[in-house]
Amino acid sequence: MDLEDAFTVVDTPVHLAGQSDEALIRQIRQRKEFSAPSKPLRPATGLEDGIVLRPVEALHWLSYVTRPRYQDDVLDRYLWWGLLRYLGFFAHDYSHSRLPKLALSDAGRRIAGNQRRVTSEEMGIAFGAALAARWFNDTSAATLRTVVDIDVALDARFVFGPSAAVQHIGTQRPDYLLIGADRRDNSRYVLRVLECKGTKNPGHAVPQLARAVGQLDGVTVGGRVPHGLATAVVTGDSRTSYLAVDPGDDDEPSYEVTAEALDRGGQFRFESDRADVLAAEITSAALRASWAMLADFGGNLSALERWAPEVMQDRLRRRPRDRVTFETPVGTARGTSLDFGFGTERLTVRYGIDESVDEALTGASAGDVTEAQDAFARRLRESPAGDREREVYSATADGSVFSLIRG
Repeated sequence: MDLEDAFTVVDTPVHLAGQSDEALIRQIRQRKEFSAPSKPLRPATGLEDGIVLRPVEALHWLSYVTRPRYQDDVLDRYLWWGLLRYLGFFAHDYSHSRLPKLALSDAGRRIAGNQRRVTSEEMGIAFGAALAARWFNDTSAATLRTVVDIDVALDARFVFGPSAAVQHIGTQRPDYLLIGADRRDNSRYVLRVLECKGTKNPGHAVPQLARAVGQLDGVTVGGRVPHGLATAVVTGDSRTSYLAVDPGDDDEPSYEVTAEALDRGGQFRFESDRADVLAAEITSAALRASWAMLADFGGNLSALERWAPEVMQDRLRRRPRDRVTFETPVGTARGTSLDFGFGTERLTVRYGIDESVDEALTGASAGDVTEAQDAFARRLRESPAGDREREVYSATADGSVFSLIRG
C-alpha cells in the first residue's frame, strides 16, 4: 500500500460495526468473568449498532493517550513504528454497505505473534477512546475535553523504568478518566471512567467485556461510582468491530474546580487499588494532568512542568524539542514535527496544540486555559474545517491537533 492509498483509508468516513443491546448484556451476565457492577448494565446510547468515523480520529487518540507511557529514549521509535504500522494496517471493504467498513490490509494480516497481540490491544485503546468521545458527547451536559491515563498521571505505585512503558501492577479499576467541561459553567467539570479492551479473536470479546465491566467500580468519587463505559474492539482479518455497555444512571453531578483546588491537585495520588476520593481533589488533579498531557503532546515543556501532578513529573522525563508554528485545517497550531520515509515517499507528522491554547498553557492562569479551550471547542463545533490537499488531520476539543502530510 502506498502513502496515497493509506491516506485515503484513514481519512475516509467508515462504518465501524458495533453492538450494544440487551442481547449483549445477557451474554455478559452469563460469563464466569462477570462481576455485577453497582449500577445496572444498559446499552450505550449512540453506540447501539455502529458509528461513522474517520480512522485518523482513532489514531489521533492512540498517539495522544499512550504518549505519556513512554520515556524520551523510546518515544520517537514508538511513534515512528506505530505510524508505519497503523497507516497501512487497514483496508476498505465495500461489500455490505454504502460506506466502507474496515478490514485488515495485506500488510496488517502479516503482523503476527506478540506484535499482533500488541496491535490488537492498541487498537482497543484507539477505537475505545473514539467510542467514548462519541458516547460522552451524546449523553452528557458537558463536552468531553480529554482522556487521562490514571496509571501514568495519578498513581505513584506503577513502575516506570528509564526505557520502558508504565507497568501495570494488577489493579481492579478502570484505566482511564474522561474529563468533560460543563457547557453552562466553565468552572465545573464532569468525570466519567473508561475501560477498553482489544483482541483479534471475536470469541474473546465478550469475556473481555465482562472483565472490563467489573473494573468500572474501582474508583468512587465523593462516594459515587462515576458514569462509565466498557468497550471491546475486535480487529479481525475481515472486519473491525466493537462491543460496548454502559453501567450508568441519569443523575450526573459536576464538580467545581477552583484555583486553590488546582494548586492542591498537584499533590494528589492514588494509594490503593480501590479508592473513594474527594470529588474536588480528583477533578482538580485530573484537570491538571489533562493539561500536562496536552502540553506533552505538543512538546511544550514549560507547560508540562507547570501543570503535571507530582506523580507525573517524577516519572516522566522529556528533553527539549524544536517547536514550530504551522497552519492546519482548524487554524494555527504550535508543536513538534517529524519527517521520515514511507516507502518511496516522505511523510510529515505534526503533533500540535491550538496556538491560543498553547499560549494559555504556558501562562500561570487556569482561567485562561479554560477560556482558550472553550473557544477552540466552539470553533470546532461551529466551523467545520475544510479539506487540504495532501493532508489528513484530526482535532480534539481540548486543543490538540494531529496532522499527517504527504510531501
